[in-house]
Amino acid sequence: MKRETQHYLELLERRLTTLQLLATELNESCSAYVTLDLRAMHSHTARQESLCTELRMVDTELQALQERLRTAGVQGLPEIGPAEAQFDPAAARQLHLLLGGLKVIQADVRRLSRVHSELLRRSRRSVNVLLNFLAHCSGTYPTPLLRAQGPFVGLEK
Repeated sequence: MKRETQHYLELLERRLTTLQLLATELNESCSAYVTLDLRAMHSHTARQESLCTELRMVDTELQALQERLRTAGVQGLPEIGPAEAQFDPAAARQLHLLLGGLKVIQADVRRLSRVHSELLRRSRRSVNVLLNFLAHCSGTYPTPLLRAQGPFVGLEK
C-alpha cells in the first residue's frame, strides 16, 4: 500500500512538473506569434503538443492508480475528500503541497491558454490582412527584374 501511495505522489509531482513546463512554453511562445516567426511557432507548437501528450499519459496513470487505491480501501483521494487522513504525516504534507501547487499551476495554465488563444486569433487576423493585401495588389506592381551584375546595371549613361 505504501508503495502505491508513493507512486501516486510521484505521479502528482510529474503532473505538476509537466504543467509548469507547459506554462513556461506557452509564455515563451508569445514572441513567436507576435513576430510571426513560423519556425519558432512550429517548434513551440511541437513542444506544447508533446507536453500535452505527457499530461494525458500521466492523467491516465493517475486515474488507473486511483481506481486501484479505491478498490484496496484507501479512501480520501482528492476527488473523494481530504486525503491526509489515509497517508502518513510526511506523505500527507507532501500531498497537501502538491495539490496546492497543482491548483495554482492549473489556474496559470488556464490563463495562459486563454492568452495564447487570443494571440492565435489575432495572428490569424494579421495573416488574413496580409493575404488580402497581396491578393489585391498582385496585379498592381510589376514583377521585379533580376539584376545581372549589380545594383548599378543600366545606370551607366
